[in-house]
Amino acid sequence: MKSRSKLFALVLTSLSLLLAFIPPVQARQTNEVNRTEKKRVFIFEGGNPIDFIVALDRHFRTRLMQILTLPDLLRRTEVPKLQVAADDPREVLSLYNRLQSPTLGQWRFEPDATATNVPGTNMNVLMLVPDKSVVAGKFERGVTRVKALPLAGVPDSKWDSLMRDINDARTYGEETAQTAGDAFRGSFRIQRDSKVLIVFGSEAYIDMVESLVTAHRMNAEAENGGVSSAKPTRGGIEELKR
Repeated sequence: MKSRSKLFALVLTSLSLLLAFIPPVQARQTNEVNRTEKKRVFIFEGGNPIDFIVALDRHFRTRLMQILTLPDLLRRTEVPKLQVAADDPREVLSLYNRLQSPTLGQWRFEPDATATNVPGTNMNVLMLVPDKSVVAGKFERGVTRVKALPLAGVPDSKWDSLMRDINDARTYGEETAQTAGDAFRGSFRIQRDSKVLIVFGSEAYIDMVESLVTAHRMNAEAENGGVSSAKPTRGGIEELKR
């Protein structure tokens, strides 16, 4: 009889301990679900990196634009549409990085996502770093050169007009370039004594200047009733066809 009583008491004790253990587990699970449900969904409809950071600031009430470092190479990057439940901008930036796209670059920020108990508003560094392959491609396309172009056949009275045309063409080229690699940037100087135009800049810029010099030379010869003996460069021919 005593043995049965002891066995019954042991069973009751075990059940009591089990019942005492289950509620905290259920409570923890409920709290975790509630925390997940409370996360606001960040939605970005697409745009450039600046649009992306502005959207983060508006959603999370942060001031990331004040610390943003964005290289010119990535200013025209097309950030895709994003939708993520997050309560910290670092979660969104980490998702961006997981896309692993060379054209998008990678966000570097401090404190990083591994830091604990650090609010996202306390970031002190935010930089978009381009992929090495993109930088290498940019260097190949935008390599800087220096070239001397003879102004023989272009009258001195037309030099001011030529310089205006070069500056206008440069502005137009920069505005209509389709990619960051299409760099129409450079400078020039006329050596009046030697009648030489010194050009410094990218390949695209030098080709543009050379085509304009050829066009002015041919126009001057046409005005004088002569026939141009100069052979325009490939860039000059393409410019004249437009």
